[in-house]
Amino acid sequence: MRNKLFISLTFVLLAIGAVAQNAMQKDINSYCSNEKNFFYTNVAVSVRDMSDGDIIAQFNADHSMVPASIVKLYTSAAALAYLGDDFQFKTTIGYTGTIEKNGTLTGDIVVVGGGDPTTGSKFFPSTKSFIDTIVKTVKDAGIEKIRGRVVIDCSLYKDEKEAIPKTWLFDDYGKDYAAGVFPVSYQDNIFQVSIRTGNEGEITGLTDSTENTNVSLAGTSGDSIAMLHSHADDQLVKITGYIPPNRNEYIVRSAMPSPPDVLGMELHQAFFKKGLVQYTHEYRISKRSTNITVLKEIYSPQLQYIVAIMNYYSSNNYAEHLIKYLAYKQTGVGTFSDGALAVMAYFKKLNMKSGGAALYDGSGLSRTDLINANHMSEFLVKEFNAAGGFNSAFYKSLPTSGRNGTLRSFPFPANLVDKIHAKTGSMTGVRNMAGYMETKSGKMVSFCVMFNGFFDTDYNMKEKQAKILEMIYKNY
Repeated sequence: MRNKLFISLTFVLLAIGAVAQNAMQKDINSYCSNEKNFFYTNVAVSVRDMSDGDIIAQFNADHSMVPASIVKLYTSAAALAYLGDDFQFKTTIGYTGTIEKNGTLTGDIVVVGGGDPTTGSKFFPSTKSFIDTIVKTVKDAGIEKIRGRVVIDCSLYKDEKEAIPKTWLFDDYGKDYAAGVFPVSYQDNIFQVSIRTGNEGEITGLTDSTENTNVSLAGTSGDSIAMLHSHADDQLVKITGYIPPNRNEYIVRSAMPSPPDVLGMELHQAFFKKGLVQYTHEYRISKRSTNITVLKEIYSPQLQYIVAIMNYYSSNNYAEHLIKYLAYKQTGVGTFSDGALAVMAYFKKLNMKSGGAALYDGSGLSRTDLINANHMSEFLVKEFNAAGGFNSAFYKSLPTSGRNGTLRSFPFPANLVDKIHAKTGSMTGVRNMAGYMETKSGKMVSFCVMFNGFFDTDYNMKEKQAKILEMIYKNY
């Protein structure tokens, strides 16, 4: 009798679970099939139970779609796995030649880039003193005069001339979200121009965040938005569009065409102010490695904190630095394509069963990236278990619903606040989200919800995404 009771009880519990799953599937099918604004939209949903990885509900979950920034989930997981949570990038300061007794260096001061994306970054206040640290290092070495030049060694990525992936759209070139990747980075590889405008038709002032005196502006005030356009192979930055009149400060941001040049100029100026170099001395960018006497090694914050910033703010620049460095570690060269292959190779290490992922960059800015919802939801389960669960650097890097990062202003209903840890991905016509959820019953699921090719407003698509997420929450 006791065994029969146990069997019956087990059957009832399984039946309840099946009803919950069927209810979720039914609600998702009904909503995704009948929502009028989804008529021209590609919609995909995949939900898995974290305890066993089984699919609970799915809709078009094997269809290939553009992932946008949820690609950063793959990139951050692979980087943490290959390099380690405590990994730090290294920039080396040294010199060539000899230091004479009177403190004169007959040789060059050399800054050897190590692929660090955080140098002078606004996200890490400790790196703001990068130039001051170099100046102090040189002075502490007893150097009072430099007869040579300031050399920025950019030899890390040998034979690699691409600063940005080839698969990015030309319209994205030079935007602040599409900065290039270099062995030496500076200030997130972004600069800003602050413009003070007068009456309509007048331009009254211009300042540049890099302190570059070679910036100029010609134009008239108006009622449209000004845009900066630049390219990594060109030092010229163009501002086009219209600028609102009567503004004390109107800020326009752009990608730096060449961060190593900016660092070289600012470091040379800092040396000049300390009397270490003559004004006529020059800096030089070198793509060949140089034998130097090392003075100091400057380390970045640990990778776990870099990844946290990357996912919190959805930094394309950090993501592309990571895959390029992964390629360098594995091939000794450092190309975006090899970096993307390294990330996809990580799927095999996780023993993934789902296929259908093709990556061409680390950030998801490439329109040629393709994944499917089932691949992402399985990846999230496998990565959670491989990385160490809730205490892993990967899980901790994800924004929390209604609290921070890209999920802070998302239109979640009250019952979903604090229940989701996820990454969003968006670009024109694309609105995706993938991550983890604690459901109403306290169970954990992984999920991926993708919208591609919609004609509605982005905010309305956010609301529709929130509806699907609430269906998952309530039905499991």
